[in-house]
Amino acid sequence: MIIKESDNELAIVLCGHGSRNSNYLLGIKRLEEILSKKLKLNIYLCFIEINKPSIEECINKITKYYNKVLVFPLLLFEGRHLSKDVNERINSLMENVKKNVIIIDKLSLVNDIFPIIFNIINQRYSEKFDVLVTSCSFSKNNKVKRELELYTNKLSFSLKIQTKFFHFVGEEKNVFKELIRLKNHSLKILLHPVFFFDGYLYKKNIKSFSKLFTTINLNPLSHYDEISEAIFRKLIIRI
Repeated sequence: MIIKESDNELAIVLCGHGSRNSNYLLGIKRLEEILSKKLKLNIYLCFIEINKPSIEECINKITKYYNKVLVFPLLLFEGRHLSKDVNERINSLMENVKKNVIIIDKLSLVNDIFPIIFNIINQRYSEKFDVLVTSCSFSKNNKVKRELELYTNKLSFSLKIQTKFFHFVGEEKNVFKELIRLKNHSLKILLHPVFFFDGYLYKKNIKSFSKLFTTINLNPLSHYDEISEAIFRKLIIRI
């Protein structure tokens, strides 16, 4: 990680999960560039796993050069990654680092992301969908499934889609069975894998459905300018 020259005493860190998929890295770097231009500040990346730098490597290095650091978690659910891998690891670091490191609240799936995705669907798709299918990565935390269920119900109700399913990626067969039972091959299915970036699990979910059904697929969230604008607004009020 290269520290960029700057007169600012403030830096921003975007904390992602990490992925071996090259499209994931392209997506997170694109987001970094967009926010850097909008905020006119130096922005750095760190990752929970797989990619470098790690949370510890990033925070330990940049706190040598900046007095204040804002960390924004690029996570969508209140699961283990947020509580253990971001909050606890950074708070543990702060016991030895005497700098002001602030973890910014992530985007709320229901309060922040729902209205954006609802508007995008209304503006870009003229057809009426028969089925909404959402998914996210597997979690043992029941709160993650409840969040996905709440988001799915709210989105389907607002879009007037009566039939909806939500599932963890890897558990598609349960949804396939229900869709096949409907016995309607002309169903208009809106597939919405709820991921920030175009990584392995996003592609896996799309591919598994495309083998059996014709679907309209929503992009990963970072592909929409409205999402980067929402992150910008979260950050700007803390600067």
